[in-house]
Amino acid sequence: MFKNTFAIENTKNMKRKLLWVELTLFILLIIVAYSFIYYSFLSSPARIALPTAERADLTQLVTWPDSLTKLLNIVGGSGLGPLLIIIFIGAVTAQEYTWRTFHLWLSRGIPRPLLLVAKFTALLVPILAIVLTTLITGAVMTAIFSFMINGTLNADQVNLTQLLLSVARTIFTLLPYAGLTFFLAVASRSTVVAIGGSLAYALLFEDILMQVLGLLGETMGRLSQFLPAALANGLMLFNQTAIGIESTQPMGSMTPLVTSLGIIAWIVFFLGMSLIIFQRQDLND
Repeated sequence: MFKNTFAIENTKNMKRKLLWVELTLFILLIIVAYSFIYYSFLSSPARIALPTAERADLTQLVTWPDSLTKLLNIVGGSGLGPLLIIIFIGAVTAQEYTWRTFHLWLSRGIPRPLLLVAKFTALLVPILAIVLTTLITGAVMTAIFSFMINGTLNADQVNLTQLLLSVARTIFTLLPYAGLTFFLAVASRSTVVAIGGSLAYALLFEDILMQVLGLLGETMGRLSQFLPAALANGLMLFNQTAIGIESTQPMGSMTPLVTSLGIIAWIVFFLGMSLIIFQRQDLND
């Protein structure tokens, strides 16, 4: 039953126009941004005199292998990825109430917990699509730039296994925001509340909360390390192993295991709250 429900939900998600609009716009954004960086800075050193260190950083941004991990940073939990995820999940989940899709599923005897878990699990596929679209689009562009700048791709420096793990880590960092949006959509049944509330948290409240906790002392400051953005930053540090660089953690930072458990805790919390609310909801009103 779960398998069939998941398959149907996944098919619905992948047919959503909103997803393809987001992917198209993000592809265009990557193309325009990286083209601007290349032609404005790297191809015109005589016109724009940048310090050597800054020019080196820009070169790494648009050439292999460093560009691969930087692309994942763009779409990861501390980048633009949460914005795309929030808009998509907020819209498609809240619309289930308007279109009475939940009513249809439940009338067929699908248990509420199974239905909600299947719906949330099916969201992993669009998230994967967003991450891979970013990586593939940027990888193609920066491969071209690599040949134009360095005359080589340096593909031998890319650890494919670690790159795949980096993709998995990037997806993982997006899940707390997916859980938050899913929870708000179920609790409010409103697209506006789900998207608006999640965007407000990701863009404004989370940063303020981290600063406030830091001002309240060392103990409270440590709690800020368990907020989704901080956990995402900590986990994304290990993506650099995909290009053969040993991950070095700053003093006092958490281990990958602790960071992963923190992210899992957020996912379980938001999904658990969604299940509790959904179990008690009267879908006839």
